[in-house]
Amino acid sequence: MVGSHGRLWALGTLGLGLLLGSGVARATRDQSPAQLAGRDWQGFGPKEKDAYVAGFIAGAATARGNTAEASMDTTPSKTIDAMRTSKLLPFPYSVSVYASQIDDYYWWENHLNVPIVDVMARTNAQLRSH
Repeated sequence: MVGSHGRLWALGTLGLGLLLGSGVARATRDQSPAQLAGRDWQGFGPKEKDAYVAGFIAGAATARGNTAEASMDTTPSKTIDAMRTSKLLPFPYSVSVYASQIDDYYWWENHLNVPIVDVMARTNAQLRSH
């Protein structure tokens, strides 16, 4: 299972890089996707922001599904559907909700050095607390 998870992670990262385009590729030569921060986010267009968030949400669901369903013989998509039905997705809100919240967070100049992954986790915790 670990091997297939690693392949899924690598393919997801590759796909995300392709979707984000050459501008982000230049920014990430010395950075991993986990190190991207507010200045990188501000350089993304709307489609790039949606692709980043969608990839993050899918990766989190796949990772949780791999640990939760390790003993079951099922595909990641079926596991994620079961998690959605059971309201167990780690990031249960839509891409547009997270992207909008991240835009709002990075509106403040003093937040621009905060990694996007940290803002995603912070935003998710705030949304779940209401």
